Amino acid sequence: MRTGIKGILFDLDNTLIDRQAAADAKVRKLVAELFPQVQDPVEFENIVQKLLTWDEYGSIPKIHMYSMLAKEYGLSEEQREALCQDWGETFGDYTVVFPQARAVIEQLKKKYKVGIVTNGSSKMQRRKLELCGLADLFEVIVISGEFQAHKPDVEIFLEGARQLQLPPREIAFVGDTFFTDIIGAYRAGMQPIWIFSNPGQQCQADLPRIYRIEELLDLL
Repeated sequence: MRTGIKGILFDLDNTLIDRQAAADAKVRKLVAELFPQVQDPVEFENIVQKLLTWDEYGSIPKIHMYSMLAKEYGLSEEQREALCQDWGETFGDYTVVFPQARAVIEQLKKKYKVGIVTNGSSKMQRRKLELCGLADLFEVIVISGEFQAHKPDVEIFLEGARQLQLPPREIAFVGDTFFTDIIGAYRAGMQPIWIFSNPGQQCQADLPRIYRIEELLDLL
């Protein structure tokens, strides 16, 4: 880990908030509403797990998940489009914040400038920040839907740096997804810190890694 860090930028989903818990809750409600005839708990779980697999941790547009659902279960194009719209309007309501997130950021704020760079629509990500109770802690909030560039595009990382008023080399970026968060921050000249969501996940690159957000207090 290089020294000279004066600011920290965070990813939001699965870094500060538990996006997978939110997706699980949303998908279960969806399946119950779409398939009320499915009463067998194993068959119900089968549909839930398919949807969560097609969701791919939220890393791709939601139309993929619903296109797969429509293809397998015979939903119409109108139903698919309505489901996509519903996800965009309501998914933020399922936000679950990681228990130690606020306390960790409050501690880090005593020493560093802090901000968020997140992918997603303005409405959804703002709603998540409102519900998780963290928005007031950040000096900078950059949302791809407002900036018109998405991670891993280096420009959205550099915008975070500009708003923090720090050069990229003095900023640590904390995120959970390698191909959006880590590689994007690295290419922007920041110091990436990878949150491993899977303890069995392997990485041969020489990068700082943590498993829980509270480990930042020992690392920085």
